[in-house]
Amino acid sequence: MGTDLYRDGMARLDAGDVAEGRRLLEEALRKSPGDVSVMHGLSRALDLAGERERSVELLEHAHAKAPSDPGPARDLAMALLEREEDARAVQVLTPVLEANPDDSRANLYMAMALAKSDAARARIHTAKALTDPDPELKMQAQALDGVLAAHLSAS
Repeated sequence: MGTDLYRDGMARLDAGDVAEGRRLLEEALRKSPGDVSVMHGLSRALDLAGERERSVELLEHAHAKAPSDPGPARDLAMALLEREEDARAVQVLTPVLEANPDDSRANLYMAMALAKSDAARARIHTAKALTDPDPELKMQAQALDGVLAAHLSAS
């Protein structure tokens, strides 16, 4: 039952109907309170509705339930990076990359989290992100890698 609400809610979000998507996802979460996918979907709806703090709280809960699930962890890591909580982002992404070492987006976010503290290690992660076929992700990885390379050659 919660699965149909989840699918319908995500479809509404994808169609741009944030209010209805959120309503359906909140109902899905009431019916399946521990479902990580539903929590992740609702966090997206809350973020789109401008409720960033509630969105991040829900991502924290989803990540605590399933620390190696890439979706909630990547979104949580990005929220942490936006707050300049780089060390916490590294902690969030570590179990994801242990379980999925080739996850390009997780590798890019890990590189971003490490950029200020360990540029050499960050470049290892940008190299993995550069293998992704998504041109936008690849462009972001190339830009970050260029900055990291320049930083390392200047040190």
